Amino acid sequence: MSIIDIHAYLEGYPIPGINQNSLQVMQQMRERGIDRAVLMSARAANVDPLSGNRILAAMMQQGPGIFGCLTINLDRVDVSLQSIRDLLGQRHFIGVLLTSHSPKVPLHPLVADEVLNACRRYQKPVFINTPNSACVQVALQIAKTYSVHKFVFLGMGGMDWRTGIAAAQQATNIFLETSGPLDRAKLPAAVEAIGAHRVLFGSGSPYLDPAAAIGLVSEAEVSPQAQRNILYENAARLFSIEEIEARDEGFEG
Repeated sequence: MSIIDIHAYLEGYPIPGINQNSLQVMQQMRERGIDRAVLMSARAANVDPLSGNRILAAMMQQGPGIFGCLTINLDRVDVSLQSIRDLLGQRHFIGVLLTSHSPKVPLHPLVADEVLNACRRYQKPVFINTPNSACVQVALQIAKTYSVHKFVFLGMGGMDWRTGIAAAQQATNIFLETSGPLDRAKLPAAVEAIGAHRVLFGSGSPYLDPAAAIGLVSEAEVSPQAQRNILYENAARLFSIEEIEARDEGFEG
């Protein structure tokens, strides 16, 4: 079964040498049976949005199956806006992550406004960390305000995943991503509440072994078609993965 992991980090692991370059990322993808991965820059989130996103942009050119999510740090709006101007037009950047130096603290909606307005012309999905119910509630407010965007709630509320599901029921432009606690109940509940077409597979690698995250989906009490939707088809459709790859082949030809 094909797999797209929409939530993995470059330079995110505290032990040096893990997920630091394209070869290491692709090796892990092969070992875990992942066909394509969407990477986010830990450097951009924690240190400097501009340099971190530029490193990721260069890395995406070094191997097939690697896509990027442009990381926007709302504590550093000026350089984040520069990243949007310089990089978001690249087709392998398939989305935007809104975060801050404290990802477990809800985003400030007024600060997010400026960034989302800058992203409007690109029409790419927006990722928001939702590790708890407080973050979910603010992310829901943002999603309702910016209904023109599609939003991916990373972690779908963490231990408060029921709050994440309830939020997605209130706004059809919200997609839920599967990383976070390995609770067997959350995926069947999400599929029943909002349908398998709005649930996306993500591992949170390298903080969590993708094999465990894949197991959560493959062992979930949902239909085989729902599993295919979650692991591959929803992401391929939402991010136009196959269209991007077809354009790449056209340029190479």
